[in-house]
Amino acid sequence: MKPTISKRLIFDHFANKTSPLQKTAIESWLTDRENEELYYQWLEEWERNHLQYDAPSEIALENFFSIIEQEDAALPEEQTSLREKLASWTNHHAGKIAAVIALALGLAWYNRDTITYVSYKTGYGEIETFQLKDGSKVKLNANSVLTLSRWNFGETKREVFLKGDASFDVEHLKNHQKFIVNTPENFTVEVLGTEFTMSARKFGSKVILTNGKVKLHYREATDEKELIMKPGDVVKLKKDRPMEMSRTEAPETYSEWENKRFVFDETTLEEMGYQLHETYGLDVTFSSQTIASRQLMGSFKGRTIDEFLQSIAEVLDLSVSRENNKVLFTDH
Repeated sequence: MKPTISKRLIFDHFANKTSPLQKTAIESWLTDRENEELYYQWLEEWERNHLQYDAPSEIALENFFSIIEQEDAALPEEQTSLREKLASWTNHHAGKIAAVIALALGLAWYNRDTITYVSYKTGYGEIETFQLKDGSKVKLNANSVLTLSRWNFGETKREVFLKGDASFDVEHLKNHQKFIVNTPENFTVEVLGTEFTMSARKFGSKVILTNGKVKLHYREATDEKELIMKPGDVVKLKKDRPMEMSRTEAPETYSEWENKRFVFDETTLEEMGYQLHETYGLDVTFSSQTIASRQLMGSFKGRTIDEFLQSIAEVLDLSVSRENNKVLFTDH
């Protein structure tokens, strides 16, 4: 019979009192993101109620050294003081101590982000909507990650980190708390309460404002710059290029990926290939640079990725072949 996962069982798990069957059940239970959140809440509660106490260190160390002396004939058996024993044992086992410390620090460093932050993720071809603790809604495009503080989000500040594409519907709070979106692509969006779509990809980034008002912080060469965006503004950011800004009467079309539709605005096939790699994991190549430089305009949708590729090929009078995740565009 499969064990029922309860707070008491999880607390037993933290105290190393669970059986192998119960541990397996807990591992399966943790595959659900909501359960993972609950798990960390219970962990914090358990740790608050099980603080470390001051052990009788003199007695503990004496017992410890007595075991070491029995197992290690290399250490002298003569009577020594606690201080001398500690110095002798430390010198003799310096390598082991360094290895244990390095391992402990490594584990702490490896797990620090898991404990401090919560991440919402999508895989290739997946689109999902998440509601944050402050009531804001975020829709993530394929192969995207949104990370935020696990404990204090919405209390003192609202700050998230985006890698990929997302549409935001930010909840306006009574205290007018800002909502800040950081990216690895050298720009930040500062919001009060609004709807906008943004993309933070290596091949190029965009911010499209639908409603409200945002302040864009970005870097151009070595200069830090700011821009107040208005509804309908479209800002494009590419590495080593000046910022480009334009206007649109239909900002919602830039989030057509929500309906699994691609919208291209003088986009080269090479750029389209980067986009397909990011969202579907495809490796797109071209038989010539001439083909890679050809541009696309308009909206394209296919029930499957193969239909989409075929529609692109037909519009540009090209041939396309696909083998697993390899895609090749050629002339007829």
